[in-house]
Amino acid sequence: MTKALAQTYNAAYEHRLNITYAVLAACAVVTCIYAMNVYRVVSRTVALQQAETRITAVTASVDNLDAQYLELSSSVTPDSLKQYGLSEGQVSAYISRSASLGSVALGGHEL
Repeated sequence: MTKALAQTYNAAYEHRLNITYAVLAACAVVTCIYAMNVYRVVSRTVALQQAETRITAVTASVDNLDAQYLELSSSVTPDSLKQYGLSEGQVSAYISRSASLGSVALGGHEL
């Protein structure tokens, strides 16, 4: 029993430098993986906050423009349009489907 213990101790003692390097290398790899994951989380959090800030700014701008539209649209009347030289128009020609378009649709080119 003493001989087996002495042989195990000698093998570990001979390779202790290699074992130490292997443990340190494993620690370095795990530390790099941890640092990369922390960086990814932080960068995505910052990007999310920037996107939320932009969303808030765009929403405020849209709300402002919507309020301006409602204010201006209530003041548009046919009389106010005539002051700017605008008048009612009439459409003289309407688009209609003819028999030739029906044959095109039957040919597989549906409109």
